[in-house]
Amino acid sequence: MKALGLLSLLLALLIVAVLARKQWSATHQGPPSAAASAASSAGVDLPKVDNADDARRVQQRVQDDMNRMMQDRASEVDRGVDGADKP
Repeated sequence: MKALGLLSLLLALLIVAVLARKQWSATHQGPPSAAASAASSAGVDLPKVDNADDARRVQQRVQDDMNRMMQDRASEVDRGVDGADKP
């Protein structure tokens, strides 16, 4: 009786492992997302991120670009560019 319980437990674990592996491969090697498709059709190069260090570099680059754009816009508003009035 204990052997039957152990065998059914192993069978359940095997089924879960197979399903988890299918899910993992489906989510990590699927077709490109809509954003990636739109970016490539617009001629924008997407950075290749293979590991955590690459991801941190891309995140820092985006953050630096956003900060630079916000500072540029703030200086434009201070100068009154684009018809923006200073408060």
